[in-house]
Amino acid sequence: MSSDNDLNDGPTMRLYIKKRNGKHLAVIDIPKQATVSDLKWQFYNDFHYYPERQWFNIDSPHGEVLKEGLLSLYGVDNGTSLYFKDLGVQISWRLVFFIEYLGPIIIFPFFYFFPSLIYNELAPKKCLAQKLALALTLFHYIKREIETCFIHRFSIATMPIIRLPINCFHYWILFGIGVGYFVYHPRYIAPQYPPIVFYILTALMCIFEFLNFNSHLVLRKLRDRGTKKRGTPHGWGFNYISCANYFWETLAWVSFCFIVNCATCWFYTMVAFGQMTQWALKKHRNYQREFPDYPKTRKAIIPFIL
Repeated sequence: MSSDNDLNDGPTMRLYIKKRNGKHLAVIDIPKQATVSDLKWQFYNDFHYYPERQWFNIDSPHGEVLKEGLLSLYGVDNGTSLYFKDLGVQISWRLVFFIEYLGPIIIFPFFYFFPSLIYNELAPKKCLAQKLALALTLFHYIKREIETCFIHRFSIATMPIIRLPINCFHYWILFGIGVGYFVYHPRYIAPQYPPIVFYILTALMCIFEFLNFNSHLVLRKLRDRGTKKRGTPHGWGFNYISCANYFWETLAWVSFCFIVNCATCWFYTMVAFGQMTQWALKKHRNYQREFPDYPKTRKAIIPFIL
């Protein structure tokens, strides 16, 4: 944000702030060299909507969105009308991710250690598949919590808190309850593999988790702290696909599915892959648009295919 001394120097412009329905809300006088951030902080001082809650469109409710940088770069000048939208109470994306991943960490052990509180039948001794399911679930989601706290960098700081239950549904309900309930049900039937097969599948999942972790390290290095600028990823699968992190995570969950052989787990994995495919295709297009020399042979999420 510009300093107060900088903002007090030079000519000013008058901006007309309107509600989405076109009704007048405010008039703001601001220096012509002001940034979007300066505008939001000045609006906050008058109306107490903190900057993350503010959304401004230029000239109409569906006009260009003010994101960052100098207002002049958007063509904002004296007499410009800006349409304000309150995005509602916000929550940081880092906290969102932390809460999402916390669900399976709590729910899976509950099914494992307290089956008598859930099922009417006496639970038999836990089989190898059930033991591995607990260990691998905790391993995966604790890893994700560590990545959330120390590795991930977010281009968007917050989201509306009202969407938090929707985001948590995938992890808490679809996986935590949907998979945990059936994997630890007294009538659960585990795959009839020799023990060595279970251990091979476990090793494969751990390898894919390791590759996924390293792909997240690659993505971290693309973006400097506090900026939205990024480069193109390379190595750890990124030479073939734009979203290697999604590819490795999918393979990890496929390995997990073979270990537990549970229909709801396969369903969870397919839903997750479908969502990651949508994200990957969008990110792939963004890379192609942002970097003219982006490799033409690189796919989005599956090497050589998609």
